[in-house]
Amino acid sequence: MLATPAAGVETVRAWLRADTRLPATASTLGISPPATRKRLTEVERALGRSLLHAPSAKHELRLALRALGSL
Repeated sequence: MLATPAAGVETVRAWLRADTRLPATASTLGISPPATRKRLTEVERALGRSLLHAPSAKHELRLALRALGSL
């Protein structure tokens, strides 16, 4: 489980900025690609939808973060 909701937002923000590439996201976060995948899986669980397999999810998340001023 993610330590805080902010960790989930940080992970998603880095993932989107890295154009959804796990190695680049991991590098930005300073963690391994498997740890990055685990974080994204935890975000998926919290949201109740796939991020890694649903292209529309990344667009919706990008819009949501922009609306919050977080991207």
